[in-house]
Amino acid sequence: MKIGVSLPEELIAFADDVARRRGTSRSELLAQLLEAERVREQTVAYLDRHGWDVADDEAAWRRYQRRRTAEEYRDDEW
Repeated sequence: MKIGVSLPEELIAFADDVARRRGTSRSELLAQLLEAERVREQTVAYLDRHGWDVADDEAAWRRYQRRRTAEEYRDDEW
């Protein structure tokens, strides 16, 4: 499906450069990036739902949760 998207010129230049280096089109690059973001969100949701027991070690899980909490609430005023 074709869509129209407005992006700043510097992002278009960056996308074109990355696409050229990867030997792909701008459209394919954007599709790959969106797919990667979808997988990232699914992974975060899964880990948030199932907890550290699916991770290899508890310390790594706790670091992950601290980082996620800091990112999620970084713009909140306390």
